[in-house]
Amino acid sequence: MRFAQADLFAQDDAERNTLSQSERAAIRSRLETTLAKLEATAIFPWRDPLDAVHEENRFQRDSEMLGEEGVLLWHRFDTEMDRLHATQFSSDLRSAGSTN
Repeated sequence: MRFAQADLFAQDDAERNTLSQSERAAIRSRLETTLAKLEATAIFPWRDPLDAVHEENRFQRDSEMLGEEGVLLWHRFDTEMDRLHATQFSSDLRSAGSTN
């Protein structure tokens, strides 16, 4: 995908951060794909919690580029992450209990 160079001297953020329809569609598709994977996952999918932080940062950055639409996607992502984090902690407790 080809991105146009932003005007670094634009007078407002709206002009500087304007995305083409194809760029918006690509970002939306990437975010929807990530959400579908998370919604289909029963337990915390990352071995290293830092990987989850990186995924969250990527999702947040991309969702902010979509404005109001991104806010709705971010809310769905945040809800799924809360659910998955809860499964991580409950499976950690089960593992700790089974070794005693």
